[in-house]
Amino acid sequence: MSTVSPTKQIIRLVGKAIGDFELVEENDRILVALSGGKDSWSLLYALLALQKKAPIDYQLGAVTIGRDLHADHLLEMKQRLRADNIPHHFIVSDINSIISTSLTKGTSPCSLCSRIRRGVLYSFASREGWNKIALGHHLDDFVETLLLNLFFNGSIKGMSPKLQADDGKNTVIRPLVYVHEENTHAMANEMRLPVTNCGCVFETKVESKRHWVKKLLTDIEKDAPNIKSSILSSMGRVCDRHLWDMRRHTGSYNKTLKTDKVV
Repeated sequence: MSTVSPTKQIIRLVGKAIGDFELVEENDRILVALSGGKDSWSLLYALLALQKKAPIDYQLGAVTIGRDLHADHLLEMKQRLRADNIPHHFIVSDINSIISTSLTKGTSPCSLCSRIRRGVLYSFASREGWNKIALGHHLDDFVETLLLNLFFNGSIKGMSPKLQADDGKNTVIRPLVYVHEENTHAMANEMRLPVTNCGCVFETKVESKRHWVKKLLTDIEKDAPNIKSSILSSMGRVCDRHLWDMRRHTGSYNKTLKTDKVV
């Protein structure tokens, strides 16, 4: 019995996400944020494969943010993109230095980095006429982010597959919403994509909470193998009537809730 290749599987799942959430439309100009990691590479080539057989026209391009256009680890990336005729843009920005000078106690470098990168991407996309920015967040990222907010921020908040940016000019899409992280590993290997890391100097020092959540999910999966897919599905099956929103409450009840502490 033949098995579906990781690449074909991801292409199918990205196609499903595009259909379910209307992520790609006629005449879109989609800019893929290409860090060089397995996830963004997989996203770019899945969208490229779908573009070739889509019943609509849309443009694709890739953008990388870094401080040195001529860094050695970018050489293979640029060669691969050039060979496949994928437009590639490079934005010079020393984000690590900005983080080092702006980071305050208790703030996650990853969270700060994400905000800075989004700002850089939004400005570039708006200036250059790209109406959608595609990010390589996969199913595991969606689930982990929901649990991180639930456990540590006391909020039911996750990621959206399609999000209008606060500036009203950019739309962020996340077509890997149905794709497990392990599959992007497999696709990158199958396609021999030149995977690199982003060169983050904080990589070994942060995200202990996210690693804890990853380990927790791995442990739960031993007894509930479909736990991640189930949690992802729950994000689209919200029963408002069986939750309460503090914005709806006034008076002493709301005041009491605000003073309660979780211990």
